[in-house]
Amino acid sequence: MTETSACKRNLEVEIPAGEVEREYTRIAQGFQKKAKIPGFRPGKAPLSLVRQHFGTKIKEETIETLVPAHLRAAFERASLDPVSTPVLEKLDYVPGEPIKFSASFEVMPSFELGDYRGIRAELEPASVAVHEIDDAIEALRQRKSTHQPSDATVAADGLIADVSATGEGSEAHSLAIEVAGKETMPEFTAALRGMSIGEERDLEVSYPADYPNSRMANTTQKYHLKLNSIQQKVVPELTDAFVKEATGAETVEELRQRISDNIRHEREHDARHKAEESIIDQLLRQSDFPVPDSLVEKQVEAKLERNIRELADQGIDPRKLKVDWSKLRAKHEEGARREVRASLLLEKIATAENIEAEPEAVDAEVERAAIELKQPVEALRARLIENGVLDRIKNKIRQDKVLDFLIKNATSGA
Repeated sequence: MTETSACKRNLEVEIPAGEVEREYTRIAQGFQKKAKIPGFRPGKAPLSLVRQHFGTKIKEETIETLVPAHLRAAFERASLDPVSTPVLEKLDYVPGEPIKFSASFEVMPSFELGDYRGIRAELEPASVAVHEIDDAIEALRQRKSTHQPSDATVAADGLIADVSATGEGSEAHSLAIEVAGKETMPEFTAALRGMSIGEERDLEVSYPADYPNSRMANTTQKYHLKLNSIQQKVVPELTDAFVKEATGAETVEELRQRISDNIRHEREHDARHKAEESIIDQLLRQSDFPVPDSLVEKQVEAKLERNIRELADQGIDPRKLKVDWSKLRAKHEEGARREVRASLLLEKIATAENIEAEPEAVDAEVERAAIELKQPVEALRARLIENGVLDRIKNKIRQDKVLDFLIKNATSGA
């Protein structure tokens, strides 16, 4: 065994000729029992002739039987648990002689934990201001507003202008624009204000770099507008009846409580995430160690799969996009390496603190997934065990418990 780097090992193996010959003969005898060779009844051909006819296959089976067995034995003797599939090199075998080969593979790094109990972090309080609830309710009323015909003949602030808009190189299309509305570009408001029905005007609009439509962002567009009609915006009155129809809440007060709870929950989630990131950053600074490339590669693959699923959910076929996958992989690598290091640190802390995933918590997660997927619990559990996902669920629960422990410790000042 040689250590080629902190996480890589190389194993030189030689299987004695006597053992190789015994296995070769045993496999050849198995071929002999079923061999159909011209001039001999099935299973009656001499062993030497069987070796001559099926030598290549016998040799392959001998290698396939002995090499994995000796690798496992070598790993057990050295108390090694490879995290990557061993890559075989220099495999040399001539019948009657020893089998020689080398195997390169990766192992978990050896590292010491820092003073993780001494880490400190803040958990920001999740307060909700009254005006935030008022703003959310007002936004709901605005979304549920309707447009009704107006007696006005001149566009003014607060009115809805129905216009025919023609852009550069495009056909005219109808737009309903609220004059001086929060979502209305200032240039449109300036052009529409005081405009009479039937009147036409030209304008230029400069779109900011952060404009939501990336095609329009950071550009200047010319438009020709014609005012066709004017409507009045009618915002519904805030009543229990309106609230029930719009949201399902029974009363205005119930809606206010829902909004407050939602904002608080989101801020609690954000505060916890910030605390977790702070703690993990400190853990990483305390313990600097390399990680196996194979684990980083798996994490990169998981990130790419999430990217592909997100595109598919949007109805986009990734195969039709001109994506430089090598650049995308490189972009994900640094984050993946950080995540692997953090995961190894959390696992080591879990061991040090005797933190485990309780069977009840694992069962609850499987049951939740079964309900979501509309599948029988036990059938789903069997599949999760078979494909290794159940172990990932256990690890996730365990790591969440470690983070709970670290956050409680880091924010208590203990």
